[in-house]
Amino acid sequence: MRKFVRSERGAVSVYLILIIVPIFLFQAVLIDFARIKLAEKETESAVKAAARSVMSAYDSQLQAMGLYGLGISQEETEALFRKVFASNLSGQVSPGAFHYVDTRPVENGMRVTPVYTLASHTIFERQVLEDMKIKAPIEYTLEITDKFRKSGTKAPFHLGSQFSKEAAEIEKLLDQRESALDEAWQSSEELNEKISKYHAYYQKRITELGELAAQIGIHTADEVRSEIVEVKNQLRSIQDSIRDLDMSIAALSQAGPGAVASIQSLAASKQVLGSQAQVFAQKLNELEALLQLIIKYAALLAATKLEVPANGREIQLLQQSIEPALRLAKQRNDEIRTKLNGIAQSSGSGTQGGTSGAYDVFQNVPVMGDDYFYRYQTAIASITALFTSFQEVIDSVYLYTSDNTSRANLANNAYFSESSEFNKQQSVLEKTRMDKNEATATNKRQQKNKIQAILDQAKQSIGSCSLPNTQSSETDLYNRLQGDTGQAAGERGLYQKYREANAQDTMIGNEVAYDLEKPEPVSLKAMGMLEAFNNAAESMRNELYVNEFALTKFNYRTYGLEKDPAGQPKLSNELVDPGSHKLANQEVEYLLYGFSSCGANISSAYAEMFAFRMAIRTVEALLDPKKELLGIGSPLLVLLAAAAEGALEAFQDMNKLTKGESVELSAKITTSALSLTYKDYLRIFLLLHSNNTKLMARMQALIELETGKDLVQETTYIQGNGSSEVRLWFIPQIMKLLDGTGILGCKVQGNRCQFNSTSAVAY
Repeated sequence: MRKFVRSERGAVSVYLILIIVPIFLFQAVLIDFARIKLAEKETESAVKAAARSVMSAYDSQLQAMGLYGLGISQEETEALFRKVFASNLSGQVSPGAFHYVDTRPVENGMRVTPVYTLASHTIFERQVLEDMKIKAPIEYTLEITDKFRKSGTKAPFHLGSQFSKEAAEIEKLLDQRESALDEAWQSSEELNEKISKYHAYYQKRITELGELAAQIGIHTADEVRSEIVEVKNQLRSIQDSIRDLDMSIAALSQAGPGAVASIQSLAASKQVLGSQAQVFAQKLNELEALLQLIIKYAALLAATKLEVPANGREIQLLQQSIEPALRLAKQRNDEIRTKLNGIAQSSGSGTQGGTSGAYDVFQNVPVMGDDYFYRYQTAIASITALFTSFQEVIDSVYLYTSDNTSRANLANNAYFSESSEFNKQQSVLEKTRMDKNEATATNKRQQKNKIQAILDQAKQSIGSCSLPNTQSSETDLYNRLQGDTGQAAGERGLYQKYREANAQDTMIGNEVAYDLEKPEPVSLKAMGMLEAFNNAAESMRNELYVNEFALTKFNYRTYGLEKDPAGQPKLSNELVDPGSHKLANQEVEYLLYGFSSCGANISSAYAEMFAFRMAIRTVEALLDPKKELLGIGSPLLVLLAAAAEGALEAFQDMNKLTKGESVELSAKITTSALSLTYKDYLRIFLLLHSNNTKLMARMQALIELETGKDLVQETTYIQGNGSSEVRLWFIPQIMKLLDGTGILGCKVQGNRCQFNSTSAVAY
């Protein structure tokens, strides 16, 4: 055994084995590793090819509208994915032939997961933007806005809008000032009436008290009462004496003829006593009359001392109502002065440009001087103070002697004279002011009536909606779009579905309502549209692409009526014909306003278009206002007069626009000719009321209504997962050891290595 161990025979072979075996093992591992990496790349390519193949099966109806969504079911999707995936693996090509890499699909190892659909506003908007960038219809929108800038409308639009705002602000301040002055004057007239009434009343009272005092003299009630008691006692004594004499005479009469002399003597005494009784009775009557005069005097004096303070409180209450009204009027007057100074400075710096003619009206706005309010407040305070002085005189006088009576009359006449003089002077000013206000108000009513007459005609010219002969009525179609509005808890509509799919509110409408009801609000709102357009036209955003998508893929009121330069009807260049849609000639209006009836959407578009045209025509009229109106000093009147002219011309413009004709933007404002059609104004309104989320939800609802395609099921982004395996040629156990290191990129199971690959593809 020891000899065998120490023998050197076969040493070379062992040496070679020790060298060759590691090399062989290394090469075997390297070959399998290379095959694994090739299989891994092949699997990744197969998954990507399968995912792309799946996405190639897009919906042709949606594609005609520029949208891409998967047009096959989930089962068909997975079947197509498996087929393409397997076809791109080397193990499936020539199954009986030798393959260096024999990658094969793993059963149940393939799946397709839809991630996003066309219901998502983010996805929907991205596809719309791609479609519009490729076809570039936005160039026309850019051309429209560029034309507006180049035509010189920006400055007149801004100034017209600014004039309307400033006119409304000044008019509001004027109304508040005049209302406060009317309130103050009403209370002042009431004060004057009360002063006149009090003066006459107390003049009579003072005279009566003076006469009573003269009759009473220096007597007091207690003195008179004491005298009355004394006179009554004396009269009673005399009467008792007369009764005694009567009894004595009666007794002597029975004594006989000898008592005649005594009887005569007693009769004479009785006669004397009777005369005395008459004197005392007369004196008693005089004293009682005097007492009544004293009682009456005391009552009148007490009543007067109570009535005068009560009347003084009424006067103070009127003063307390007059002074706040005057303070408010003065505050508004100061605000008017400040506002007018700011307008004058702007006008002086030339910022008013072409509307300087209309701005001349601000120079004639009546601004009251501070002395007007000072005199007014001073006079009211003086009247109150003089009545207070009268009250103090009345409080201090108890006996109306000639001097006190004269003093009371002077105090009574003082406040009356002050009130009469103030009323005489102020009534002239107030009458002039109120007559001017009434004339201005009458003129405003006339202008408003003119505007209202045009608005009434415009409402009658809005027109009605009519659908082509279809199996579904307009109500049914809108119920599908917006839900059943006839019930408290109506069925969810397509619009609500897509709003909910994007976690948004489901409120119906666009919160943008235009009507033709009241002249003044219509005029002011119309002018505000010009500034809104200027601001919107300044920025080009993604909303423009979405808006243009709406105008090219959907129909509107004058679709098919508009003519090209050759006089032929303009045809759509899209793969779909918007004119054949179920909701004929109303879709863009629905997208804009979102109401649940054609009438509401069409009338809103008409009203807003009328307002826009009215605003432009009003600006034209403001460039050359009526001179006689400028002198009145009412900016709102100037605006209403211009709006009355603008409304008439806007109505004529609308008759052309609704027939598909184009109307020149303005012959007075623009420096170059620019004509717009009904569609162009819809483009402007989409820009003004840009609200992509609601607009896209309505577009999605219309697409489903027209195509029957549920965009919630229209996949635009998928994730494909594929599993494959490759057979290991050499020592799988070594590969198993490398499995945990992450180098292989596959999982070793027996003599095979499995791969999992994922690919995401979107339209």
